[in-house]
Amino acid sequence: MRFPLSIALLTVSIALCLTASSLAGDTYNAAIRQATALSQSGDWNGAILEFQKALQEKPDDAITQANLGVALSRVDRHKEALLAFQKALNMGYDNANFRYFRGLSLAKLNLLEDAALEIETALAKDSRMVNADYDLGLIYHQLGRDEKARKQVDKLYKRNYKLAQKLHDQIPLDYKISSVDQGGTLKGRVDLTGKVPKARAFHLIHAPNIEFCSRMSDGKGHRILYDFTVSKNGGLKDTIIAIQGVKKGKPFTRKMQTLELKRCHSDKYVIGIKNGENILIENTDPIKHEIATYEIYGPHRNQISNKSVLANNSQVRSAFIKPGAPEFILKCNLHPFLQTRGYIIDNPYYVVSDEEGNFNIENIPPGTYEVTAWHPFIPVLKEIITIEDGKTAQLNFTFKGEDARRKLYHDDTKGYRFNTWYDSEITFYGDIRKDDPVEVLQEFDNSERYIGDLKPF
Repeated sequence: MRFPLSIALLTVSIALCLTASSLAGDTYNAAIRQATALSQSGDWNGAILEFQKALQEKPDDAITQANLGVALSRVDRHKEALLAFQKALNMGYDNANFRYFRGLSLAKLNLLEDAALEIETALAKDSRMVNADYDLGLIYHQLGRDEKARKQVDKLYKRNYKLAQKLHDQIPLDYKISSVDQGGTLKGRVDLTGKVPKARAFHLIHAPNIEFCSRMSDGKGHRILYDFTVSKNGGLKDTIIAIQGVKKGKPFTRKMQTLELKRCHSDKYVIGIKNGENILIENTDPIKHEIATYEIYGPHRNQISNKSVLANNSQVRSAFIKPGAPEFILKCNLHPFLQTRGYIIDNPYYVVSDEEGNFNIENIPPGTYEVTAWHPFIPVLKEIITIEDGKTAQLNFTFKGEDARRKLYHDDTKGYRFNTWYDSEITFYGDIRKDDPVEVLQEFDNSERYIGDLKPF
C-alpha cells in the first residue's frame, strides 16, 4: 500500500555528512563530498553508490549509515533503508529526525504500529516537527484511531494552519451513511417573547463605495441589519435547529453551499456547516468585497482568512476553523453589514427556521437525542426528544428578547455622531451635488416592539 506521507524534511539529514570525521582517508572524504552533491541535486541512486563506497572505507561511520538509509528511502528501497537505519542505531546514532525518517520507511512498508511508535519517539525528542505531527495523524487514521488523529489536527492548528487543514480533510466525521427505515419526523416552531432587540445601523461613512451603497440605505446614510427577524405572531426566523448525536443516517447533500452577495448583502443570514466545508461565494455587485472568515469560541473572535472577491466574480472559500469552535462568521471587512453566520454541525439533521419560525426535519433514525436551537445573538436552547418509528414528534423553542447578546459591533442608533458630506447640496470638492435617487431598501423603526403577552404592538 502506498502511504501518502510527507517527505519534505528528508534531505535535512544529508547535511550531517559534512560533520563526518576529517581523520578518514582521501577516498572516504571524496565519496562523502560526491554523495552530498548528488543528494542535493536529487540523484539519489548516485548518492547511494557514493555512501556505500564511503562505508567500505569506514564501515563504523554511523552518520553515513543514517544518510545511506535516507537515500535508499528516497528511491523506495525501504527494506534496505531500514537495515541501514538499524545499523546506525546499533552504532549509537540517534536523534529526532533520524527516528522520523525511520518511521516513514516503516509506514511505507505498512508496518503502521511500528511507524507510529517511531514517530512518537521522534516527537518526544523534538516536539517542533510539524511534518511529523501531520504524518502521525495520517498513521493514526490508517490504524482506525480517528480520535487520536483529530487530536493531531488540534495540535497542528496552533502551529501550521495549512497542515492542520490538510489532515482534517482526510479524517471523516464520526458519522456513517446508512439507510433509514421507518424514520421519524421532528416539527416545531421557534418563538421570541418580550422586546424585539434593535436592528443594527452601520453608518456608510465607515465604508468605501458610498456612491453604490448609499442608494441602498435607510435614506439617512445607514445600512440596517436585522439580527432578529420576528413575524407578527412572534415566530423567529434564521434559527438553526440541530439534532445532536446522530451517528448514522441520511447523507449530507453533495451540492456546495452558495452565498450570493447582492447589493452589499448576503442572501443567507445563517447557515449550518461542517468544519472544513467549502462555500461558493458569488459576488454579483459591481464592487469588490473583502471577505474575511472568523472563528468564535468562548470570548475569542479570531480572523482566519481575508481575500478579495472581485466585482461580478466568484470564489470558493473554506470554513475550516479551530476544532471544537461552535461558530463561524463570513463577512466583508469593507462593508461590515454584509455577513453570514454559521453553526458547526456534524450530521445532516438540521434546518433553518422559516419566516414564521417553523421548522421540519424528516427521515430521522429512531432514538433519543438532544436538540439545540441556535441563534447568533442569544444563548442556545436545548431540549431532549425521542423520535419513534414513522412518527412525528413536536418540539417548540421560546427565546426571550431580554436575553439577546451582541458584542461584535456597536448597536446604539440614538443620534448620528458623524455628518457625511452627502448631507450638503455641495460636494466635498465644492461642486454641485448630483446623486442618484436613494433606493430605500431598509426602513428602521427605533420604537420598542414587544411580542407575546408583555405589551401589545
